[in-house]
Amino acid sequence: MIGLRVLCLLALAFATCSAAQAEPATARYASAQLGFAQTELQHAGEASVRGELLLAQRLSAQARLDARLAWSMSESKALRRAAAEVHRRAVMLERSMARAAPVVAISPQGDARLSTR
Repeated sequence: MIGLRVLCLLALAFATCSAAQAEPATARYASAQLGFAQTELQHAGEASVRGELLLAQRLSAQARLDARLAWSMSESKALRRAAAEVHRRAVMLERSMARAAPVVAISPQGDARLSTR
């Protein structure tokens, strides 16, 4: 009969080996998530060029979120680098849209007036 101590040591060794070889359950979907982020960023850039700034901002924000999610789903250095790059490009797009967008000010009379800052 196997002693309790030996059984515990075997269970610990098995758990350690399994944990070392296992990848997170979400890791297999990280590249697809990154693909979503890249596509959304591309569509955000296209919307920005067409002048659809609200759509571009929403798509860029979603691309940032998807890139962060992809980064957190994987421990792959290459995937994390790519996700960080998509996130960086989305932030840059949002900043460029913010600089280019006119500011709308409401006057005391209630009419909207555009300002270029």
